[in-house]
Amino acid sequence: MRQIFIESLFVIVGMAIAIPYMIWPNPYLMFLFVFVAQPCFAVAMLGAIYEIFKDLKSKDVI
Repeated sequence: MRQIFIESLFVIVGMAIAIPYMIWPNPYLMFLFVFVAQPCFAVAMLGAIYEIFKDLKSKDVI
């Protein structure tokens, strides 16, 4: 199992864009936040849910 390494990278990329946007909001950072950071968070969340479901399924919990 690969754990959630890829998902953590997506969250790091999203946070690297979100934090500067919260400190210095401007149109360029807003564009990056809306079209890069938010999809990164969504992909990370869906990937983590999939990995958790797969792990619980393999251990016959579900």
